[in-house]
This record gives sequence, structure tokens and C-alpha cells, in this order.
Amino acid sequence: MAPNPRIKQAIVFGRNPHQPDTFDTEAEAAEVLGIETFQLDLHALLEGNTDRALAALPERGRLRLLYRGWMLTGEEYEALDEALDERGHALMTTPAEYAAAHYLPNWYPRLKGYTARSVWTEGTDASEAWEAAQELGSPPWLVKDHVKSAKERWAEACFVPASATREDFERICGNLLEERGDRFERGFVVRRFLPLKVRGRTPSGPAHLEFRLFFGRGRLLAAESYDDFDVDVPDFSAFEKLARKIDARFFTMDVAMLEDGRWVVVEVNDGGVSGLPASIDPRELFAALLGVER
Repeated sequence: MAPNPRIKQAIVFGRNPHQPDTFDTEAEAAEVLGIETFQLDLHALLEGNTDRALAALPERGRLRLLYRGWMLTGEEYEALDEALDERGHALMTTPAEYAAAHYLPNWYPRLKGYTARSVWTEGTDASEAWEAAQELGSPPWLVKDHVKSAKERWAEACFVPASATREDFERICGNLLEERGDRFERGFVVRRFLPLKVRGRTPSGPAHLEFRLFFGRGRLLAAESYDDFDVDVPDFSAFEKLARKIDARFFTMDVAMLEDGRWVVVEVNDGGVSGLPASIDPRELFAALLGVER
């Protein structure tokens, strides 16, 4: 089917002024490709003021927008989608697709044999999380919410060592809750700790031989080292078959090598809210994703 000439592809950036990002570079890359960009007032969106949030966008039109920005909850992303729809615009990634890649309980069953064993709860009851974690056997474990960990506080709010007691576990969960604050998403996730191959160290802890893979419409678009290390990027094209298990149009899959040389999936997330490794050229990613000429 021929593309509808009335629908124009564009990118909308949702930025947090208190956090560093690469969106200036990405906007410049889009401009080089002839892709129009818009700024979303993220604070207004989170406050529920969608009119102010979308003030920079045309009031009426047929824009098909890639959201590149700060991580939104599923509910916030759905509110953005509804507000854009009222103006005749649409997000490239639907709310259902966003949730499919954003929340571990949605993607984990699809990739169960390729990632760490995991259990989860709904809500903030650490004792309930401890009971659920018994299905995994003895620690070590990792804890996070349905979307994100606090690995920058590895020992205090993420890693549960083999010697941990129930009291230790609940304290770590409490630290995670404190760290995530009002951005804590839905419930606890407890995962088996996997022995990943260590490549080096970063200020927040060990850096593993880990890569971020970007997929669009089931195709591998880009793959680069997760951390800023000079390493050869393996051929990850075989992961396309695995990627087709995820019901999302644009998403990332973080994969890492185990100490024994096997590859595992570490995380899955929506492509629009996933940061670009420094070695990825956004021009190449946007061109491949949106089908424009470089």
C-alpha cells in the first residue's frame, strides 16, 4: 500500500531540564535528514495540562510522531496519545506497543527462556516480594520495579547478596522505593542474578560486556556497546527472530555475555525512551526507522 502523502513523519522530544540528554544532537540529526521536530512541555504533561504540553505542535494536522524523551508511565503515554489524537496527530508507537516493551511482566513471558528467571508483585509490600522471591531459590538476586532498577546504588538498592536475610532484602526494597520515589512503577520485580562477563568498571559499579540493540518493525536497526568501551560489535542479526516475539514497533533489547560465553537478554524497553549509546549515529538510526534517505 502506498504511503498517505497527507501524513507527515516527525519527532517530538520530551525533555527533563534537570537531566542531561543527547536530544540537541538528535534534533540536529533529524534536521539534516529533513525530519521536522517539536518540543513537548514534559512538566505540563505530567501535571495533566495537555494543551500547554502540546503548545509547540500544530493545532490540527496529520503528524505521525516518534516520541523521543524522558521515560513516561503507561498512563502518561496514553494521555499523550489521546491528546495528540484530538488534534489529528498520532504516535508512531501505540500505547499498547509502548506497554508491551516497557513493563517486564508484559515482555518476560515472551522471552522467558532467554533471560534471568523473574517474579513480581503489584504494589509496594516488600514482605510480599520476599515470599514471591522464594520461587527463585536462594539469592543472589536483583530487585527493581516493573521498569527500572536503581543500579547506581548497587549494594544498597539493587543487589541482594547470597548471605541476605529477609530483613536485608526488605531494607534493599525500601531503599529502591526511596530512590525511585513517585516514579516507582507498579510493583517489585525480583530476578535471579546472572554471572555476566565483566568488561571494566564505571563510577556506579561493574560494567559488563553488554550491548543495546534497537529494533524497528522486527528488524535490527543498530547495535552498540551499552557502556562507552571500544569493543567490536558482534553480529546480532540472529536476535531478530527473538525480537519478533515482542508486540512493539520500536524497542530496545539489552543483551550481555555470561561468563561462560552465552548471550542473555538483560532488559527490554520502548525505543523512544531508551538512551542512545555514544557510538550510535542518530542520523543512521532515524533514517533506518523512519525510512528516509540520508
